[in-house]
Amino acid sequence: MLPISWCQSAIAKPSTGDAKQLFDLLKEVGGEGCYVFSLDPLQPGTTAYARFFNPTVGISEDPATGTAAGPLAAHLVAHSLAQPGVIKVEQGTTLGRTSIIEVVVDAGSVSVSGRGIMVASGAFSI
Repeated sequence: MLPISWCQSAIAKPSTGDAKQLFDLLKEVGGEGCYVFSLDPLQPGTTAYARFFNPTVGISEDPATGTAAGPLAAHLVAHSLAQPGVIKVEQGTTLGRTSIIEVVVDAGSVSVSGRGIMVASGAFSI
């Protein structure tokens, strides 16, 4: 997790970063992805805006990362950047796939929820 203190217009722009440079850096440090967030979300009622880049497994940018939104919400509560209870994390807006991930943080527990849409289906046999 990496906090970004950009303004809304900067974090909301499509990524113009160097994917190969990020890939090389992640390989060098044994990392898998880079999750950045700002407390300057675009959608009303949300607490944070997040982006997740994971070039080491072929994901240039993920539109919704619940496995990262949970720890982010816990981090925000632990550092008094958000109150315990429901925390909404916006993600995917730069991809045209806005996602609102709901996280509930209470004493000793974190739960993540949201809704999704089917973007592909299929079957395979082994």
